[in-house]
Amino acid sequence: MGIVFQANKGLIRDYIEETVKFPDALIEPGKPAAEVKLAPMSSEEVKRLLLKLDMISWEKVNPSVAAMVAEEASSIITAVRMVKTETKAEFMGMLGSGANLDITWLRPKHVGGPLLNAPGATGKGLYGGTSGGVLTWTHTFTGGTAEDIIPEQVMAEEAAVVHLGFIDTVSAPKVEAVQFKIAGIPTPAQPLAFNLRASIGTETLPLARFEKPVIIGPEKKQQVTVFPNISGDSSLQLLTLLVAKAESLSL
Repeated sequence: MGIVFQANKGLIRDYIEETVKFPDALIEPGKPAAEVKLAPMSSEEVKRLLLKLDMISWEKVNPSVAAMVAEEASSIITAVRMVKTETKAEFMGMLGSGANLDITWLRPKHVGGPLLNAPGATGKGLYGGTSGGVLTWTHTFTGGTAEDIIPEQVMAEEAAVVHLGFIDTVSAPKVEAVQFKIAGIPTPAQPLAFNLRASIGTETLPLARFEKPVIIGPEKKQQVTVFPNISGDSSLQLLTLLVAKAESLSL
């Protein structure tokens, strides 16, 4: 068992159906603690979730990513419980099928696809590309020109995302800030500390964490805009966890 499970043993318990004020993540701009309705979740489901997060958080490859996931486990559990209020189905991870819930890293194809872009509006993929048809994070930026890595779109009824941060594997990352818009309300722009690349060296994965996790719950509208200060090619990748039904997480 890895750091995510070991650091969050205290979260393993049975959760009841409840409405709570949750202060640990950005859910509604302008509110220090958003009021959210949460489904019940058994201790066995929580164990499965933490073990799955251990598996996908790359601890042996990049400990900083695993540490980030471990520190934000309560927000991830909250996002799963938000989706459970809609599906009423158990979190099963890879063992699940049908309406059972699973969690995975966001892939380029998901942006503009039916989970993030439920209305199916055209031209809503990464940076406005083909809806659900953009399959790589690679993009060429023009310095000083903001672009939407996630254009405005509405989550499906039975899915949610938890935005944790960015990585960019190029030697000179191009993006210096990000801004979220949730339900049409913009948040303050957050600087991304990719300028540390020169000091940490190219052998270290450049990771920029958000000030708080950003949870976009079922049927919520979102838009994520990035600002490049340098022109050129980038491999900017969202470190975002996607919660959805097993049957929806297909190739």
